[in-house]
Amino acid sequence: MTLTSTVPSPRKRSKKAAKAAATPDFGGPLSSVQWETLRGQLAKAAPRGRSAAKLYGDDGANGAFYLWGTSTAMRGPSTTLQRTLAKLATQIEGDGGASGLARQVDSDANGGNLADADHADAEQEMLVEEAQRLIDRVFYDEMSAVDAAETIMWAAAMPGLSGILPHEVWWQCGEQLLQIRADASLRSDATSPLHLLLAGELGLTLAWSLAALPSCQKLAEPAAEAVLAFIEGEAESIDRSLIHPADLRLIVASLVRCDRLLPLVSKTKFKKRNRDIAAEFATWMAALSRCDGTQALTTVDADECQIDFRSSQPLAGASMNAVREAVPGVAKTKRAALAKKKLGEPDLHGLMLAASEFDRETLPPAMAAALGQSHSGGQLAWEVSLPEAMWHSETGKTLAMLPEWDVRRGRTFVDYSGEDVRVEMMGGRQSIFQGTHQTMVRVGGVDLQPTGDWECTCEYTDDDVHLIELEQPFGDYVLQRQWMLVRDDRCLMISDAVLPLAGGSAASASKKKNGVAEDAPEILCVSRLPLAPGVDVVEDEETRELLFTCKKKRRALVMPLAANEWRVGRSDCQATVSDDQHLVVTTVGRGAVYSPVWIDFQTGRFRRKRTWRQLTVAEELSIIPREVAAGFRVQVGSEHWVVYRSMSGRGPRSVMGKHLIADFFAARFHPGDGGMEELVTVDATSDPE
Repeated sequence: MTLTSTVPSPRKRSKKAAKAAATPDFGGPLSSVQWETLRGQLAKAAPRGRSAAKLYGDDGANGAFYLWGTSTAMRGPSTTLQRTLAKLATQIEGDGGASGLARQVDSDANGGNLADADHADAEQEMLVEEAQRLIDRVFYDEMSAVDAAETIMWAAAMPGLSGILPHEVWWQCGEQLLQIRADASLRSDATSPLHLLLAGELGLTLAWSLAALPSCQKLAEPAAEAVLAFIEGEAESIDRSLIHPADLRLIVASLVRCDRLLPLVSKTKFKKRNRDIAAEFATWMAALSRCDGTQALTTVDADECQIDFRSSQPLAGASMNAVREAVPGVAKTKRAALAKKKLGEPDLHGLMLAASEFDRETLPPAMAAALGQSHSGGQLAWEVSLPEAMWHSETGKTLAMLPEWDVRRGRTFVDYSGEDVRVEMMGGRQSIFQGTHQTMVRVGGVDLQPTGDWECTCEYTDDDVHLIELEQPFGDYVLQRQWMLVRDDRCLMISDAVLPLAGGSAASASKKKNGVAEDAPEILCVSRLPLAPGVDVVEDEETRELLFTCKKKRRALVMPLAANEWRVGRSDCQATVSDDQHLVVTTVGRGAVYSPVWIDFQTGRFRRKRTWRQLTVAEELSIIPREVAAGFRVQVGSEHWVVYRSMSGRGPRSVMGKHLIADFFAARFHPGDGGMEELVTVDATSDPE
């Protein structure tokens, strides 16, 4: 009988052993043979459809899509390291090694010409040095979104870095990237932006760029789950992303990249609900954008963040050949669409264009309106498929109030996450107030300090007004700040009220007259609104109104309603402009103080006759002092507005013939028939109407 051996022949055994020996993976040693095999596998990956340039098309030029949002988050230009990594992540196939780096990375000094050998050596030395910092980087709960985004750049650049870094350093970088992703997956909350960036996108990027390594392939599904978990957090994920609003563009950029990577490396993709939530992130980005493409409440220059909204290629109106040459990675259908772009369509580029794909009905007009490319003509949002015009995150303490999406009608932004409120108010395309809105409270000659954070106590929006009220405790007193935007009329009222805290010793004075304690201390409220750069103020010679101009054009008219209109005579309120370019409104009262400032942004009214008056408020046939309740009338030309605010008690009271039981009331007044067109009523026991 002949026996057949099942033992592999020496030839077959040696081939299998050689293949196993040549298949490296993170977590083990790396031989020279394995390193050369791995480099070859990475070089072959791009032609098989794993090229970033092919995946992102024109957005992949010089790694643009990896730099989206970076300058805004950093409040300055991206770093040399970030630009180098982004370019390496999209380098042309076959351009590996130091020579490839020299061709891909342009120095700022030579204006974009090919880098010489010395420059390539310097860049290589920089990458080796920075790689060591990456190896030492660990995940922690307070890691910045910028560091997280830079970590993703390292992962995307790993194939290109294989021809630059010593293989021991490259291997350590890869192992550290895996460790950071694992730590983020275990320790970050699913609704945290770090979960999206590190547990999610970092894993997807490693599974895509280093698919030759088994440990990276295994990351695809858990990374996809992390991305979806963040999106399915919905409102909580959005709110947590707005705690640091400057990071919002980084987060939107990550969602765009994840949307494109998911179907390539995993068995899932964004469903309609996922895209709807991603669209809400993108709408927040549009709502917080200025018409020059920068983000409100930041000081970053438009040129520093132009990659987010400008094209790196002159595509619109170009011939098919020109488009094909400029964007070699774009599919034929997309190239044709770019070449045939019609005049009047939104001219979106970069992150703005990519993010608008989440909702093709509402986001393109919203992005175009935010950039000042189109306007709504005063139409309501639903008439032109635009999103809502007020965006408020109570957790993130960020607010955007738009009269309409048309930037020519101005925008108001508020960030109340700190002890002082940061604001930006725009009259048309021009910022009028920009910076930190500070308020000093002095009671009985003693300066009070905040004893708690700002909190939102009232929010309301409809087709007539946007209204929000914030509150901050000052010991036994409370500072209430109210923002009311009258949308069609383009008027904004900002008011500060200082009141005894309910239940505090200041509110429990035993002896009162007309609702005010006879021994109530004097209250001084000083509100400082910062002027934007380039804004000048013209003070009226006879009245206390102020006209704000920019480049000799009238932009805003300010009326301090608590002040007497005429400069002659005594006034408990003064409005001046300080040497450090702040509008300073100083108001004195006893028991309580209410200091509203009316700002008119409708330039067509500025030449009309105007006035404002403090109104008589009556209760039970008696006139009550304005420390208890105050009313004001504002008139510009034929247009009138009435405002009422209660500081103590709830009435019933009457003002200009209107009987009220309310904490706050605003209306348009029609002198012809004496009627009032209600704008908003706030009652402490019910929702605003």
